[in-house]
Amino acid sequence: MKMGTSPTSYNDVVALSDSANFDRKTVEFATLGVDVVPGQAVTSAGAAYVSGSDCLLALSAARAGSDVPVIVADRLTYVKPATIIAVNGATVGAAAIAALTANGNIRVTAPDAE
Repeated sequence: MKMGTSPTSYNDVVALSDSANFDRKTVEFATLGVDVVPGQAVTSAGAAYVSGSDCLLALSAARAGSDVPVIVADRLTYVKPATIIAVNGATVGAAAIAALTANGNIRVTAPDAE
């Protein structure tokens, strides 16, 4: 029997949280234009993120639709860049990481030294 790949989860995205009170928030999108999984970047309007500074990082899965709540990263959070790149692709993932970390509220983990 072939085992399938498991979808990403909150733990695949968040490496460390300095505060359980402020590391995430729920955003209710009037219109979520794409299905999202943890680690996916979206805009505040609910569209798939491509580039620019308007970027939110989904920490929960949700289907596209109207009035959809999604848990997103807020502040005092360290995220795993490899997961963000794996979910969004190399180009969009790199742009999302740059946008998310621009103000210092969200930070990325460094790879383990060998």
